[in-house]
Amino acid sequence: MTVLIWLLLAIGVLAVAICAVHVHRHHGPTREVSVVLPLAGLSALPALLVEDASAAAWGLWGVTGIAAALTWAVADTLRDIPATPPARSRRAR
Repeated sequence: MTVLIWLLLAIGVLAVAICAVHVHRHHGPTREVSVVLPLAGLSALPALLVEDASAAAWGLWGVTGIAAALTWAVADTLRDIPATPPARSRRAR
């Protein structure tokens, strides 16, 4: 069961990192991110509650949940900021 906890925690951290890259590339939230982030934050919770997990596992679960919330907050903020058009280069004459 301990291996399952650490595996779920690693998957959660990896999912949050992938969502952060996805948010950065798409300049805001997408439907996939809105589904994956809560699942990444909560996927290991049942295993943590059943097993007598270590403090490190609980800490990593907390960090994953906070990172998922911050990733969503950044995505929501990026959605509200208008995209800037590409800058035109001026040639010196």
